[in-house]
Amino acid sequence: MEHAAGVHAGTLACVDCHGGNPAARRELALPGDDPRTPGDLLRAFKEKSHDPAAGYRGKIPRKEVPQLCARCHSDPLRMNPFALPTDQLAHYRASSHGRALFEKNDTNVAVCIDCHGAHEILAAHDPRAATAPANLPDTCGACHTDAERMQPYGLSTDGVARFLKSVHGRALREGRRGAPSCADCHGSHGAAPPGVREVVQVCGQCHVNTQERYRESPHFGSNDMQCSACHEERGTQYRGAGCTACHGTHETRTPGDWMYQGDEVGRCGHCHREPDGSQELAVAIRDGRQRLQSAMDETRRAIREAKARGLFLDDEEVYLRESARALVAAQPLAHSMDRDRIERHMRDGLKRHDRTREVIAKKGNIVRDRRILVAGLAALLLLLTVLLAAKLRAVRRLS
Repeated sequence: MEHAAGVHAGTLACVDCHGGNPAARRELALPGDDPRTPGDLLRAFKEKSHDPAAGYRGKIPRKEVPQLCARCHSDPLRMNPFALPTDQLAHYRASSHGRALFEKNDTNVAVCIDCHGAHEILAAHDPRAATAPANLPDTCGACHTDAERMQPYGLSTDGVARFLKSVHGRALREGRRGAPSCADCHGSHGAAPPGVREVVQVCGQCHVNTQERYRESPHFGSNDMQCSACHEERGTQYRGAGCTACHGTHETRTPGDWMYQGDEVGRCGHCHREPDGSQELAVAIRDGRQRLQSAMDETRRAIREAKARGLFLDDEEVYLRESARALVAAQPLAHSMDRDRIERHMRDGLKRHDRTREVIAKKGNIVRDRRILVAGLAALLLLLTVLLAAKLRAVRRLS
């Protein structure tokens, strides 16, 4: 039943994986007067179909599972109709799982059936599949939260829990498009933790602008950003290298102004403890972002009040959205550590707000002047009306 619900139903039969005599059922289809009971027929079918001479292997040893799956999944003729890659076994052999399995004969590591299932194998894009992005924390966590299983490798078991609390994990659970899961950073068949230099490339797959700015900074390639810079001196404060030195690995927090103050892990002051230009830069970035945010709030209030007075605003809201994008862009730019460039960007954002508020003020003045003019004309018309009425009354008296 499990096999019938999977993607292999109708394509693969039991004998394709487990071996045996595929003709057993047909050979036992005897006339209706067969004196054997259904139980006898079932035992005869099992004996004939499970004949070792016919290639029956029974349960597949864990070490043989990858090659078994690769018999089809490495064959272009079989995979082309489904647009599936044929190099997954090669990737698996190069992964930490595959190397442990093939080089160290460690059958404790994950093989195909641990992630994809054995019989009810679903398409990777099926939301019910164990390999669907939203389900990967549970799939990977089946092994990586098992303390007994992870103990021989010296791996922590809280990675999944920390990930689910992170900005990435919350986005994944909320179903937001583009939210990363385990395989986006660690790979799937080629699963291996990103190396020191690879971290920037891994994070840069999504955070493209940030990666480009970071590569321009003095942090990129600096020994001060490597593991040993803090690990030996402050063992309990160890965080990693590159991006993870500030943002952590699985427990990534939403970045913000909090990073530019204090000396806790993940803040600039954790490494830059001595007074120097680095601290001044951190303060400048923080203050610049806060000024831009305050200007945005002020402009937003001005637009709201202007609309309440009946002003028609269109371009001004566009300017506000552009300023919001400027604030968002300031975060990747901060990774460049280029103070002049960062402050120039902030000034450009502030200028947009100054111009927006000036335009709103001018439109308000125009509306005010028009209202004064209309009020003056109305008063004049009223005066003329009163004078005309008085004149008519005087004419009537004389007549």
